[in-house]
Amino acid sequence: MLVLCTGLAAPLIAQSATNSDVITRTFPASALRGELKVLSMYTVKLDGDTERLSPGARIRDQNNRIVMSSTLIGQEFDVNYTRDATRQVYEVWILTPAEAARPRPTASSQ
Repeated sequence: MLVLCTGLAAPLIAQSATNSDVITRTFPASALRGELKVLSMYTVKLDGDTERLSPGARIRDQNNRIVMSSTLIGQEFDVNYTRDATRQVYEVWILTPAEAARPRPTASSQ
């Protein structure tokens, strides 16, 4: 029984340690910078243009956790993002202030 309890406690200890650490993320070279506002579960405003999220789109919060678009409706974020083959928004990373301070190409600069 003690072994079982110890086995369950180790992931919790590791998780609490990583939550306090600063996460350093790397983004694909193709990722662009933009301003995103979530309008609905499937629709976003990206740099002022209404866009669709692709099927299977992934949005990651500042702690790199995947979040559902429906929980972000009405909120605006500085983001890095990629598009899929049909040009729909596919991957989105909500940026920390430090990440947002680093320069990155935007759609208008290409």
